[in-house]
Amino acid sequence: MLNSFHPGLLIIAIGSLILILPAKCRKPLALISAAVGIAGLFILSSSSHLVYRLTPALKLNLIHVDRLSIIFIIIFAIIGAINNIYGLDIQDKWEKGMSVIYGGSIIAATLAGDVISLIVFWEVAAFSAAYLIYAKHTRRSSRAALRYLLMHAFGGNMLLVGFLMHAANSGSLAIPKYTGSDGSAAFWFILIGVCVNAVVPPFNSWISDSYPESTIAGTVFMCGYTTKLGIYAMIRIFAGTEMLLYAGVFMALYGVLMAFLENDLRRLFSYHIMSQLGYMVASLAVGGAWGIDGAASHVFNNIIYKGVLMMCSGAVIMATGKRKITELGGLKDKMPITAFTFLIASLSIAGMPFLNGFASKTVVMHAVQASGHDVAALLLTVTSIGTWLSVVLKVNWFVFLGEARTEFEVKEIPLSMKLGMLLGAAGCIIIGIVPSILYRLLPFAVSVHPFTVEHVLEYLILFAGATIVFWLVRVKMLPHDQLSLDFDWLLRKPLAGVITATSTGLNKFTGWADVKSLGIVRFCGERLGNPYKWTESSRRSFVRNISFENEDRDIGIVIEISVSMLALITIIAMLFINK
Repeated sequence: MLNSFHPGLLIIAIGSLILILPAKCRKPLALISAAVGIAGLFILSSSSHLVYRLTPALKLNLIHVDRLSIIFIIIFAIIGAINNIYGLDIQDKWEKGMSVIYGGSIIAATLAGDVISLIVFWEVAAFSAAYLIYAKHTRRSSRAALRYLLMHAFGGNMLLVGFLMHAANSGSLAIPKYTGSDGSAAFWFILIGVCVNAVVPPFNSWISDSYPESTIAGTVFMCGYTTKLGIYAMIRIFAGTEMLLYAGVFMALYGVLMAFLENDLRRLFSYHIMSQLGYMVASLAVGGAWGIDGAASHVFNNIIYKGVLMMCSGAVIMATGKRKITELGGLKDKMPITAFTFLIASLSIAGMPFLNGFASKTVVMHAVQASGHDVAALLLTVTSIGTWLSVVLKVNWFVFLGEARTEFEVKEIPLSMKLGMLLGAAGCIIIGIVPSILYRLLPFAVSVHPFTVEHVLEYLILFAGATIVFWLVRVKMLPHDQLSLDFDWLLRKPLAGVITATSTGLNKFTGWADVKSLGIVRFCGERLGNPYKWTESSRRSFVRNISFENEDRDIGIVIEISVSMLALITIIAMLFINK
């Protein structure tokens, strides 16, 4: 019985109960869902299975457990529990229920052993996440939720078409595995579908568009789930596909550069999600034990420190009502727990030694360097410096340490939010100091020694140099209050123009067709209903003098019968000709 225990399906069921039961059941059921996720870590094993037969020849494998899936289940369960604690007092019944369903669908998709199960839970996750954006109930959030749905519907359809093509070609519903492009249409459809979730450019603008408009707790859930499921699928399907290496490097650099321009806290961290995903994509593209372990370990750590960063930004927004860096400042003394946990998480994302980001970046950098891609390794190192400047220094200085630039009141945030941030920060510290906790969970359990003197000094020297540069130009580092467009410029400008021009053209054409069709109908009606119209305009006098007054039948009926007979004769003749 325990071998068929499916935490994802059970969590989805609990989320559904939250939606239909009274609001007072919200908190206990949310905590039960977190406990179910944690219980799954102790129950799931390589012998776990749950098979549903569609036909004698087709079966769905709802539970597939190996070392790759189990490490993702572990981190999804842990962050699900932390996120549920964080949002305990700030989510209403519907938001909490959809958050729980969202988390359950992510776990169910990770456990899926066939393409049908994967695509079903992939889509459930997309729709439940869209509600977390809409749940803010503003015009901006409603529009962002619609754009999110459209983008993920596109990605889901690409994935579905690719999976169906692969199933038709292979005769199997098993999740495909590629190590490079085989030139098939299935490969490209699946790759595009996965790239949407993994925010690989040009499919990345949805993340900076939707995450800032979500609810405070909703953004925290989303940053730990959707994109990481995309990376899981990319590891399982495309590990070793070397063409993705520089796509990952570009993501890492581009995300950091866009973060430099951002003034909105959650948009800034959205771009850093993209940047950190770039490390994972570059690592999995290398493939092999080090490449896969590097990507998996960085996913694990990123979910923790990125979750804390989003929790802290949500706490700042709730306490102050401000979301722009230029409107904040001096929060270190007014929000000490938020300031401390943010500092820990920001140091982690940059790769500070003895915090968890350093532990996984060590594996990623070794994988890329050992594969002989020295330029890629150099660019990823530059990205670490950019992360140090744009998060550790820029945000800590202008939001927590520097003086406030506007007047605002700081309200107390709920205890549950503080507890969630502290738990996440503790994870950053524990794994950073004892990284073997993580390393032995990795798919290949590579032997890593991150704390060599040379490696630690390399990062410390780089960060010290970047800090000096920041201090010299800190005044110019304050972001400008403006909206920056990236690849969504293609959607908002040229594509909008094309759609407007097409819509205008179609509107004019339908108007013209409407006038012409009415004219044709009127003309035919007048001619068929009034046979004198046929004769009075004729040039021949004997035609004009034809009279229908003494006819027994209406001329219109005669014409209809004649046309019908002609059509019938034509059909019969064609049948004989074909024979």
